[in-house]
Amino acid sequence: MQLLYGVPEDIEKWMDLITEVRWNFPGLETQEKLNEHKTSVLKFMDKRQAVCVKEESKIAGVILFSRAYNMICCLAVAPQYRRRGVATMLMDEALANLDKTKEITVSTFRADDEKGIAPRTLYEKFGFVADELIEEFDYPNQKFVLFPVGAERKARQMSINGMVREISCILADCDPTIYLYGSSALNDFRLGWSDIDILVLTEKQISESQANLLVNLRRTMLADEPDNLYYRSFEGAMLTRSAFLANADDRVVYWGTSGERITDRYLLDGFGKTELIESSILLYGKDIRKELRYPDLHELYADVNRHYKTIRKYAQSTGRNFYSFGWLLDISRCIYTLRTGKIISKTKAAEWALQNNLCPDVHALTTALNVRKCPLKYRYDKDTFDYAETLGEVVQHFADVLEKELKAIL
Repeated sequence: MQLLYGVPEDIEKWMDLITEVRWNFPGLETQEKLNEHKTSVLKFMDKRQAVCVKEESKIAGVILFSRAYNMICCLAVAPQYRRRGVATMLMDEALANLDKTKEITVSTFRADDEKGIAPRTLYEKFGFVADELIEEFDYPNQKFVLFPVGAERKARQMSINGMVREISCILADCDPTIYLYGSSALNDFRLGWSDIDILVLTEKQISESQANLLVNLRRTMLADEPDNLYYRSFEGAMLTRSAFLANADDRVVYWGTSGERITDRYLLDGFGKTELIESSILLYGKDIRKELRYPDLHELYADVNRHYKTIRKYAQSTGRNFYSFGWLLDISRCIYTLRTGKIISKTKAAEWALQNNLCPDVHALTTALNVRKCPLKYRYDKDTFDYAETLGEVVQHFADVLEKELKAIL
C-alpha cells in the first residue's frame, strides 16, 4: 500500500469510498450533501491537505486536514482495509503537516456510541484527550484534543475527565448533566489561582448515600492521587435540574473554597448564569442550556452592587496572598459589566480597565494582572506578597470608581 496526496484525478474513486461508508458520517445522508463534500475534497486537494492510501488503483483510506484550523477534518477507511494500519499511515502524515506546538483537534462519536469505539481508540493511541461534548450536523459528537508536549491544559483536562467519570458513575441512575464554566471555559484558568467550576444537574434527586459519596469525592480522589494539582480546585454544586431552574429547595452537594457540605439550596448569581448559557462546556449528558433564562440587566446590576458591598466590607485591608490582587480584577469586571451588560474573563476585564485608564493606581492593576497571568512565577516572591498586604487603600479607591458607575445606573 502506498501513501499519496490526493489529486483531482482521484476524486471519483475517493467519492466511491466516501459513499460506501457514508452511513458512518452524519451530514452525508443525501446526494446533495455528497456533492457538497466532493467540492470540499477538491478544495482540500488543491491545498495539499488531502491524503489517501492506495493499493494498486483502489483507494483504501482517506484523510482531510486543515493547516489553518490545525485540525483533522475527515478520516475514512474502506471496511475491507480496516485493521491493516491504513488509519495509522493517514494520521501520521496528517499530523506531520500540523503544528504540534498548538492544540490539534478532531471530532468523533461519543463514548456511548457504538460508532465511536474504533475512532476513539485510534485518537487515544495518538495521544488525543477527550474534551467537550458537541453536536455536528445535529448529531452528538465529542471533540478530542492533541495537546502540545507539557501543556498545562492536558493535565487539567485529564483531571476533569477523571472527575466526570467518578461523578457520572455515582449518579448513573440520576441521568446527570455536567457543565464546566468559569475561568476554564473562558480560557482564563491559571494554575495556582483559579478554580475549576462545575455544575451537575440531575433528573432524579440525589440520594443520601450518593450525596455522602459526592461530598467527599474531592478528598477521596486526592488521596488516591496525592500529586494531582487539580482535584482540590474543583468547586460547584450538584442538584436536580428542576430545583436549579426554580431556585427551589433540594438535596444539594456543594464544593467551595472553604470546604464541602450537603445543603438544601444553591443559587447561581447573574454572572454565573450568563457564563453557563454563553460559554460553558458540556462534559456529560444532555444539554439543557436552552431551558435556561438569561438574567436581565437589573439582575446583573444587582449582583454588581452585592460585589461592591462585599468589597467595601471585606477589602478595607488586604492579606499576604494572591486573592488581594483579585479585588482589583473583580472591580474591573464589575465596571465592564455595568458599561456593556456583558460578562468577560477577569484577565480581559483588567486589560480593558487598563486600556481605558479606569484604575486610579495603574501600577497596582498592572501588577495584579501580571500575577493573575503567571501565579506560579510569584508564589514564592516575598516582595509580591508584601505588596499584596498594602492594597487595601488602592482597592477602596478603585471601588470609588465602581460606586460612581453604579450611581449612574441604579
